[in-house]
Amino acid sequence: MKFVDNAVITIISGNGGKGAVSFRREKFIPKGGPDGGDGGDGGDVIFKTSHNVTSLLDFRYKPKFAAGNGGNGQGNNKKGKNGKDIVLNVPVGTAIADYDSNEVIADLTKDGEKIRIFRGGKGGKGNAFFKSSVNRRPRFSQPGTQGQAKKIRLVLKSLGDIGIIGLPNAGKSTLISKLSRSHPEIAPYPFTTKIPNLGVCYDDSDKTYTIVDIPGIIKGAAEGSGLGLRFLTHVERSNILLHLIEIGDIAEVENRYETVINEINKFNKEILKKTQIVVINKIDLIPGLKELSKIMDGINNFLNKKDIRPLFISASENTGIDALKNSLSILVGEWDRKKKGLIPNNNNN
Repeated sequence: MKFVDNAVITIISGNGGKGAVSFRREKFIPKGGPDGGDGGDGGDVIFKTSHNVTSLLDFRYKPKFAAGNGGNGQGNNKKGKNGKDIVLNVPVGTAIADYDSNEVIADLTKDGEKIRIFRGGKGGKGNAFFKSSVNRRPRFSQPGTQGQAKKIRLVLKSLGDIGIIGLPNAGKSTLISKLSRSHPEIAPYPFTTKIPNLGVCYDDSDKTYTIVDIPGIIKGAAEGSGLGLRFLTHVERSNILLHLIEIGDIAEVENRYETVINEINKFNKEILKKTQIVVINKIDLIPGLKELSKIMDGINNFLNKKDIRPLFISASENTGIDALKNSLSILVGEWDRKKKGLIPNNNNN
């Protein structure tokens, strides 16, 4: 199924029905009074999140969604039927913004969350409503009020406690498959990941946290190279960044680290204020412990200057995965306590 994380649609709430102008016409009641019923209210436009919906595909090819109009009032004080609400199911993590102003109308981050964007128009009053001691036979009624219409943009930003960033072919898909029960496509070529993958991880105490893997970032991504930076919206909501880097000589690692950091900085420098953990992957590719130790020392010296203490793993060989899981569990726990105000909120790596 095609993955869609951005869609523009027009939403319209229902119009209110007209009130009726009617008078009683019953046998043996020669002076029947007004009995025009009220119009029904128009339907509302409601958005609801569901974990069963994973894409905005349903909105890409249908540009307009309208709720039902209210029915007109009838004689004998019969009220018109209320218009049917329209409930639009969207993935968890969907933001709704005004198309023209880009103002965020709603940000839906919880499963089952429901929000009414527009109310339908009110039904008009029938002439029975206007009967009074000075106007016993009103010959007028109210029209229903119009519904509302707005062009909006839907943007899906996946919710992950941890967002994995890195160059293509750094091993992100393999890593998420080792940390969670997710089964992303894995292949020995760049851009295997073309859409964000979301996995659920379990620590030793059976607590869970989510991790999202986005397509690789390359130099020039901010200008549209590769898959661009489009999918970085999926880590904007992540609490922690896991920067995965393929091992190599010190110059290669420095270049890989700086490339990703520079491109993210061009996209949104606020992302880099998040808690970060740097993980060096594919250590199995370095032949000999002496050579590996030398490279690890060089990488440590480079990253320690940035107050970063990297972890070294081989996702394909499961080397260092348990230690990484433990570190991630600790970071997630610390972030939860910061959120609850139990510890100071410092953005140390």
